[in-house]
Amino acid sequence: MKYGRKIFSLIHRGTRKIAALIRDRFDLPEVKILVIGLVLSLLAGAYLLYLLFVDRKLYGVLSSTVALNIMGGRGAGVVTCLSGDISILKTIVFNFYIEVASVMITYAVAVLVLRNFIKHRFINDTVRQAEHAAQGHKTKIKKYGGIGLWLFVIFPFFMTGPVIGSIIGYLLNYKPINNFLIVFSATLTSIIVYTLAGNRIIIAIERYVNLDAVKAWGGIIVGVLIVCFLIYHLKSIKAFLDSEDD
Repeated sequence: MKYGRKIFSLIHRGTRKIAALIRDRFDLPEVKILVIGLVLSLLAGAYLLYLLFVDRKLYGVLSSTVALNIMGGRGAGVVTCLSGDISILKTIVFNFYIEVASVMITYAVAVLVLRNFIKHRFINDTVRQAEHAAQGHKTKIKKYGGIGLWLFVIFPFFMTGPVIGSIIGYLLNYKPINNFLIVFSATLTSIIVYTLAGNRIIIAIERYVNLDAVKAWGGIIVGVLIVCFLIYHLKSIKAFLDSEDD
């Protein structure tokens, strides 16, 4: 109950601060990007809420996909959609949509923190960690320009992907439009490859084993991954909430 009140208070204060930032500094491109990302997220949330009442099975598949994408599991999100009998085209579109929304929000927040328009200890620390990771790759990517950034985003290595890639693009002084063209084209390419490969793997598996059993185990594994992710970050979240008393 104690932490529930704190979370509600943080959401309320955060919403007010974001609203004030949007009202006062809508001239900043990063604020406009943040608004677009928030609108995309709200639309996705509204759609999932609708599915919760009309199609629980599809809701379970898509909400798990969203959670996995937020966790950085692009491939796992794609396979979750395919195993839920969602078509190849819809799988590509939905996963790309979620990636675009999440990148726009995280990019905007990161840039606003780096430019000191957003000041919050927990957010600042998180962004500084992301900036540190981006700085570690910046020099190598700068050598190859846009192609280097495109390849960085498309390959699924540790601490790579569209979020860190977009921050690197900012550190390299790319204009937002050029940055997003590179990052999102690489993301879309990666999702298409994952989808086509995942579909072939599922077809191959179906020849030798009971696919329904595989789907059931897959659902369990996805649930365990999400729980493990939450438990892993629970200590940090608890410490942050406790620090609000200071």
